[in-house]
Amino acid sequence: MKKKICIVNPTILLKRPVAEIIDRLQGYEVGLLCPRKIFKKIDKSMHYSELIKKAKIYTYPTFQLPFVSSEWPIPLPSFFFKVLKIYKEYDIVHMWVYFYLSSLWITIAKLFFPKKKLILTMDTVPGESFSAGKIMDFFFKVYHKLFGWLIFGIPDKITLYGKSLIPFALKAGIKREKIKIIPTGMDIHKFEGKYKDVRKEFNIAKETIIGLFVGLMLHRKGIDTIIKTIDKLRKENFIMLLVGDGPDIEKYKKMVKEYKLEDNIIFTGRRQDMKNFYRSVDLLFFPSRGEGLAGAIMEA
Repeated sequence: MKKKICIVNPTILLKRPVAEIIDRLQGYEVGLLCPRKIFKKIDKSMHYSELIKKAKIYTYPTFQLPFVSSEWPIPLPSFFFKVLKIYKEYDIVHMWVYFYLSSLWITIAKLFFPKKKLILTMDTVPGESFSAGKIMDFFFKVYHKLFGWLIFGIPDKITLYGKSLIPFALKAGIKREKIKIIPTGMDIHKFEGKYKDVRKEFNIAKETIIGLFVGLMLHRKGIDTIIKTIDKLRKENFIMLLVGDGPDIEKYKKMVKEYKLEDNIIFTGRRQDMKNFYRSVDLLFFPSRGEGLAGAIMEA
């Protein structure tokens, strides 16, 4: 009889490592617990969304607080009952990152199911391994002090992407015996083979140098830095493609107009054909203010 594992995706947008691990799991019945916007279906717009096709998908509705990043969905009450159902049906619950409201309840719910296993995976330790800004750094340090014994104490194992994160994890209050290093990765073969040059689609001359950004359109990703940098390069034969969407995209489109860079920066929206972009461009520009290990960097 196959063991059953449910992977927990914390954000509205599907995380690439979540999709990758679901695709690679062998010998398990796999479930996926994922938030969605209220009255909407699960978002499968990412180019790796097809990797979750073998998983049984469970969703729960969320809402967004004003002036709060879309990376922090707030679950509605039905979520709490959905988590209990997941623990009843699955042998292992594998949760990505710890600092969401949903993560806290998933951790607490484990206390009602002592025979079930809970794995917590961390790609970074905010406030320790990188700075999220003075205010957020203070918030994370307080969170670690107040709830670290709970959020780090209950999981059976805590996996990190690399050994370099161990000192930061220990500083946050994680016990060394709970830590296991499991490096992340990706299937490089999916970007091999024939591709369509995006120069034709966007009417970009062959001699023009193309830069690429892939990711969410929000402050943490450094989109403003990209725009200000391209402003300094406006006289060069250079075009920047920004692939993705996000809560701040209209703000950045307005910023591009204010800088009169409409001919230098192109917003493409979300794309499924990422191979065409990675194979066509000359460089990746990724000035993020904070990351674990960005999938776009590995893909490029």
